[in-house]
Amino acid sequence: MKTIVYKGPLDSRYEAVHVALGNFDGIHLGHQKLITEMVKKAQASQGTAVVATFHPHPLRLIRPEAAPKLITPMDVKASLLGRLGVDIVLTLPFSPELAKLSPEMFVHQVLHEDLRAESVMVGFNYSFGRGGKGTPDLLWELGHRLGMRVRVIDAVTLAGEPVSSTAVRAALEKGDVERAADLLGYGPILRGPVVPGDQRGRSIGFPTANVALPPEQYLPAQGVYAAWARSASLPEGVMAVINIGVKPTFGIDLAETVEAHLIDFEGDLYGETLTLQLLRRMRPEMRFQSPEQLVEQIHGDLQDTRHFFHSQREHIFPNRIIEI
Repeated sequence: MKTIVYKGPLDSRYEAVHVALGNFDGIHLGHQKLITEMVKKAQASQGTAVVATFHPHPLRLIRPEAAPKLITPMDVKASLLGRLGVDIVLTLPFSPELAKLSPEMFVHQVLHEDLRAESVMVGFNYSFGRGGKGTPDLLWELGHRLGMRVRVIDAVTLAGEPVSSTAVRAALEKGDVERAADLLGYGPILRGPVVPGDQRGRSIGFPTANVALPPEQYLPAQGVYAAWARSASLPEGVMAVINIGVKPTFGIDLAETVEAHLIDFEGDLYGETLTLQLLRRMRPEMRFQSPEQLVEQIHGDLQDTRHFFHSQREHIFPNRIIEI
């Protein structure tokens, strides 16, 4: 799979281009249905499966105060799309020039002329073009005029509720990573390089990997989570206890951090990229009266996390943990 930044016409060696168009934040079950259908269509014609997605999120330019943080920053999104069989992830830089294109010009210039799309798939609520005035119905009409097939994918529902990025964020805001995993089809992912921290975990006997996340990453509610951790030196992965928060036992006004204690692992991960899949919120973040009380609680967290993995193993591994 290739990741390409849109700068004009797609290389002519890519033939029979089929496009899935959208923001696809989270790559949840609805996105997966749409993208899988597009990939099948491309493979049936021995063509090229392209996902065209805007970066940054259009609201960053139009209404920065309303722009959401991302469930899946671009590198994680690209990895997930690669798993679905996508050939090219085409990043459309959302610039003032692109924002000014009318729906008609966007379809004609970007999809028809530059991408040479034979077909385009979008979700039922997709909007495009200047002011978001373009609708799926208009896209179908414009595509029909240009000989470009357009398919609109209906909402996917779970327990009667539509699957959406908004629903995923709502679950994460509560710390309900299990509900988020139901909507995503996998445990929510946090990924970033391991960087030096304040060494407080090491000082109390529980060394942690301090993970630097992109500033646009949407974090779940502060607390302690059971997770599965992978890196280059841990390709098979290990159990982990993750703390997301400000470590209130050690003071006030500390910056929010993501720290991972890898169970039964000893080694140096500095500089490596660590991928964490959150599986259950074990408890909220708490302030303890002393480091000794915190140590006692961490022992309990480790025990609870081991029990969780051992009791839920048959469900977790085929259904929640994926390799990206």
